[in-house]
Amino acid sequence: MKKILSKIQNSQLIKKIKQALSKAELGKNKFNTLELILIFVMALVFGILIGEMVFSNGSSSTSLTRKNNSNIEEITNVYNTLIEEYINEVNEEDLKEAAIEGMLNLLGDNYSLYYDEAESEEFKEELTGTFYGIGAEVYQEEGGLITVYNVFENSPAAKAGLEKGDEYLKINGEDVTNKNSSDVADMIKGKNGETITLTIRRGDEEKELKVTTAKVEIPSVSSEIINQNNTKIGYMAISIFAKNTDEQFSKHLETIEKEGINKLIIDLRSNNGGELETVINIASNFLNKDDVVVQTVLKDKTEKRYSIKNNTNKYDIVVLINGQSASGAEVLASALNENCNAELVGTTTYGKGTVQRTKTLSSGDMIKYTVETWKTSQGKEIEGVGIKPTIEVELSETYYKTLDQKDDNQLQTAIETILTK
Repeated sequence: MKKILSKIQNSQLIKKIKQALSKAELGKNKFNTLELILIFVMALVFGILIGEMVFSNGSSSTSLTRKNNSNIEEITNVYNTLIEEYINEVNEEDLKEAAIEGMLNLLGDNYSLYYDEAESEEFKEELTGTFYGIGAEVYQEEGGLITVYNVFENSPAAKAGLEKGDEYLKINGEDVTNKNSSDVADMIKGKNGETITLTIRRGDEEKELKVTTAKVEIPSVSSEIINQNNTKIGYMAISIFAKNTDEQFSKHLETIEKEGINKLIIDLRSNNGGELETVINIASNFLNKDDVVVQTVLKDKTEKRYSIKNNTNKYDIVVLINGQSASGAEVLASALNENCNAELVGTTTYGKGTVQRTKTLSSGDMIKYTVETWKTSQGKEIEGVGIKPTIEVELSETYYKTLDQKDDNQLQTAIETILTK
């Protein structure tokens, strides 16, 4: 993740922090001070990830093609010479990483990157949408205790009775009051079937909870019904296109359909992308088999990717977008606009029109590199241009201050727009 920082301008991070506020839960009208701090932290993290959570085609390999030629021999020669003869001690792992990063940096492509094993695992978790742990999101104010912000539904943490606002005191008897959140995460995350004793403070009371780690699904879709003018409008927000996001989307869609909706708002603001197949599967809920979702271009070869099914959903659709809607989010927004005449409300999207592939090295490290470009279903270029909204609306400065749903003028415009359809 640290590699991304050098590739993103500070102005983009600041803008991202503001834009991420638009993702506040619709079910809440206000956030307290602690929640506000967390939102800013999350915004910063996702801002860093704008080049990391890429539009992946799902391809991955655990090996690299070996090519014996004079260039490879030269690299090996230099490596061995420095290890054996350089005046100071050289860390072999650091030298390897520098060599790989150097090759990728030479490409001049912000999306071709090297990840060490830890970064690789984090990347894979984001794209698979699962991890091993207890299913609790935490944050930490400066000088404060690690505090639970969110407990995933049906997670080990939820079953053990962990609640939002609980403060960590000990883990398996070890004092964690002076540790940071990363240290504590390392003590819990990645383990499967291990019972952990959490000592927490809830208000003025100290409690012990036993939690058994397990595979946890990361929520990437949220939904609710917005009742306006005697009309039930479905609202669905997608934060990333992980491998399991399409399944989550289908479940949420089925739930709100039972409420009798015939209008739908899909919120893709600050969605940085993800898996291509996931995007196609979600788009297919609203398209027919002869509808193109996206066109991918590999050198001189163009492939049209079609909807995988004929839909029976006849919704009026409005899609919310902003400057941090990138890659897969741009694919879905353009596909719904060009095939379903969906209105796009918000600001021009990021403009990421490339496709990456990942390869895992024998060490567990990983490289990610660009293999294709993509165009919209109608063949429009996206890279560096983005998708312009059909109804342009800058997010209100008032919303940054209040985080009140009624001040989310982009959402309110989407509601007004869909009611006229």
